[in-house]
Amino acid sequence: MARDELAQTKALLRLAQQHAHRTDAERAEMEARLHTQQAETARAHARTARTHAEAVSTQAALTEVRRFCQTTVDGSVRVQAVEQARDTLAVIDAITGNDPLPGDAAWHSVWLHGNWRYLTKQMSTPEREHAADAVARYSVHLNAEDPDLEAEVTDLRWWRE
Repeated sequence: MARDELAQTKALLRLAQQHAHRTDAERAEMEARLHTQQAETARAHARTARTHAEAVSTQAALTEVRRFCQTTVDGSVRVQAVEQARDTLAVIDAITGNDPLPGDAAWHSVWLHGNWRYLTKQMSTPEREHAADAVARYSVHLNAEDPDLEAEVTDLRWWRE
């Protein structure tokens, strides 16, 4: 009888060890799947960050083209250059629809609630122009959203005075 109990105990021990090995293997598989999913998530975040960086760069280039075209329209005596600049501005406006750009609301908030003159004194002229363009764009957007608001942008480009 003791032999049968010993054999049964050994059989149960063997079953328990097999179960433990299967459980360890399943846990290792699940950890591998988790790491794979984490890596895929990290790659997705990296793609999103690259896309955002490209959008910011594209927007900066578009803003510079708009500024150069406006400078040409305002100051050039060459009729053909002025016409080309106006055509370029029309294409840009058709694409963007004069919608506010990412970051315009933040610049508008800085202009509205911060010390605009002090802040823009710390900037170069192109940086000032970029910030002022953002404030002006967002003000147009706010006025279109709520015509009763008619927020007037004053002292925005103080450096031109």
